[in-house]
Amino acid sequence: MTLPDGLYDQLLIDALRDAVTRTADEHAHSLKPLTAEDAPERLADALAAQLSRILDDLHGDGAEKLREQLDLVNFLLVSLKQRLGKRAGDAETLSAPPQILQSIHQQSPKPAIPETGLAFPWLFTAGKGSPSLLTELRRELAACDQVDILVSFITHSGVRKLLDILQSITAVGPDGRPRTRLRVLTTTYTGATEIRALDELARLPGCEIRVSLDGRRTRLHAKAWLFRRRTGFGSAYVGSANLSGAALMGGWSGR
Repeated sequence: MTLPDGLYDQLLIDALRDAVTRTADEHAHSLKPLTAEDAPERLADALAAQLSRILDDLHGDGAEKLREQLDLVNFLLVSLKQRLGKRAGDAETLSAPPQILQSIHQQSPKPAIPETGLAFPWLFTAGKGSPSLLTELRRELAACDQVDILVSFITHSGVRKLLDILQSITAVGPDGRPRTRLRVLTTTYTGATEIRALDELARLPGCEIRVSLDGRRTRLHAKAWLFRRRTGFGSAYVGSANLSGAALMGGWSGR
């Protein structure tokens, strides 16, 4: 394998080191040492990449292959604990059969889980077969402790598509407080924000709204939805979707 000229940012494995040696002499390539501060993330990424390929290449199908994958991962974890002892910290083997905890709802109704989950990035394109941005936002809203919405403009059509779920999550509980804290930052940029949309939001218990009136100098054009949860599994959406009916139905975003 011959490597093309250009920039790299890749941890050396033996095969890559050999390729570098064959491609360029010592004066025609640059290396830097891995530092102790960067090592955990870099080494973990390298291990994860190779382990992912190994797990995918295991023989078998369906449940049989899943058992093989689980056995191999647990073997590695047990080996680490045996070698490191107490230094292995809280490393624990995975339970069988492997399952993913999605919610705890002892004090509340079972929530609808976002179709795209919470653990991995996702790009919403409004294409055929792609999850609906509106549906995912509604599910995220229904199961969060705080939501911060930053959009360039807000229209009544957008608020109406979310109003029922916003009313539900901001309802005042027995402690006299809304279950979910809602904060909204928007602008008068392009003059698209509608006062009746802000009035609807202002009627929600505890909803905090800020409007930037400096449309000439700042021209704030960001769109972001930040969902915070006490479980630690928050999520963030950024993209082209303002709080408008058209954007929620067809805008693109990434989580």
